[in-house]
Amino acid sequence: MPPGVVERPAGAVVEASATARGTPEPVRSIVAWSTTVAATVVSTCALDVVATVFGVVLAASPVFDGMSHAVVVGFLAATYIVWFAALRLNLVANWHLLELTGTSTNLPSKAMFELARRGSSSPRLPRLASAAAYVATELAKEVPYYAGAFGTALLSDTVDSTDALVFLAGTNIGAAVYEYGVACLSCIFLDRRFGEGGPHPPLSQPAPRGDTAPLDGLA
Repeated sequence: MPPGVVERPAGAVVEASATARGTPEPVRSIVAWSTTVAATVVSTCALDVVATVFGVVLAASPVFDGMSHAVVVGFLAATYIVWFAALRLNLVANWHLLELTGTSTNLPSKAMFELARRGSSSPRLPRLASAAAYVATELAKEVPYYAGAFGTALLSDTVDSTDALVFLAGTNIGAAVYEYGVACLSCIFLDRRFGEGGPHPPLSQPAPRGDTAPLDGLA
């Protein structure tokens, strides 16, 4: 994972600022929103593929054959912890993208970020708004998996509720891999745009408010 640091040479920041000012604001806004829409579509398709593959593979494997229902439920709960840990990294990476480039891999997250930023001078509120929208979107994506898994269990003689839970656990593992991968790709993108060791800090913390200045008018 690209480590990232908080500080960046002053000359590079000036160069980035000059580049941002060289593009009309309406054009920057259109580019930012268009990029976000495209990234949202691509990332949603990628999540569906990765999560489904992991779910099917785990459900078809003999790993949980003969396991009790309680053990499977416990494993499912553990996969949600893993998924949330990876999601948290992606949330921070999403803050970096929004605050430094005006783009996001989640359209509702960008929309809430922009609304909160325009309605408040606090740097914390836009981050909370973007995170809430991102998490809500990711949770909504869980609904089809639950519907499909338990719907199949009800209609099939070969698939039971335990198989459905194992499938869901696999999708959570796949979703965690996806979230971690998107977070890493976001950092790679920022490193390439601003240079390795650019203005974004490590994924464990959000970008300081002062680091948004070079591209403050992008979105």
